[in-house]
Amino acid sequence: MAARTEAWRRNANIGASCLTGSAVIALTNPLDCLKSRFQVAPHSGGGVAAFARALVAGDGLWRGLWRPGLATNVCACTISVGTRIGLYPTLRDSFAPAEARRSPLFMYASGLAGGALGYSVAAPFFYATRVAHVRDLGPGLATLRRLAAPGVRALWRGAPLLVARGAVMSGTQLATYDSAKGFAVDRGLLDDGPALHCAASLCASVSLTTAMVPLDVTLTHYQASPPGAGGVAACARGLLAARGPRVFVRGWLPLWARFLPSTVLTFLIYEQARKLLLGDFLR
Repeated sequence: MAARTEAWRRNANIGASCLTGSAVIALTNPLDCLKSRFQVAPHSGGGVAAFARALVAGDGLWRGLWRPGLATNVCACTISVGTRIGLYPTLRDSFAPAEARRSPLFMYASGLAGGALGYSVAAPFFYATRVAHVRDLGPGLATLRRLAAPGVRALWRGAPLLVARGAVMSGTQLATYDSAKGFAVDRGLLDDGPALHCAASLCASVSLTTAMVPLDVTLTHYQASPPGAGGVAACARGLLAARGPRVFVRGWLPLWARFLPSTVLTFLIYEQARKLLLGDFLR
């Protein structure tokens, strides 16, 4: 009975996480699209806000930023969030002895492992989304079929870098969020509730953006380049030679602008869904 109850809690937590991933990306796909397009655009004097205004003025909000890659992005984030957050409590409590479960190291390792698994499975959907964002090929499912034309393995183009990026993002986000929550609760700074979830999410959004922006820039350029243009390492070397080291933090602001609301929404929705299904918040 206890084993069955534990299995039910794990499955309910995964269900809450899948719901969270699909809902959040449906709302934030425009920020994801803006970030990708800004990263590959020729350098100009204008900033992110001017770039976004030009896109919306030319194509409108729906066609210019919201529709591209929407369907595949929803699929990708349902899988990846459902896996990495859904399995996080189980992995954390399995990896760490009872006295070390609040250790950031074990939190990071748990998020890293779940992120690697989730992003490995969702890689084709992320690839199609990024191509659709950059080339404006519509909702994304047609892009997925087109990319698979040479063979199914083609859908995993750039997957090692994507998985590394996703694992780093997952480990950093979950470790920061969980640690910030524990710190505040242990010291009586905030009760475990929406206000604390927002504060911990803000901390997580800053740390994960900083950790992953170099990988994100490289991946965007690599997956937006024609097949046969060289490997990931060659892409990174070419970017460094052509544009200098600052290119690897280009897009930090739109990336953070994308991750701030998505991280806050992710944990607000997840914590409330978990409370509804399991009767408690992540702890």
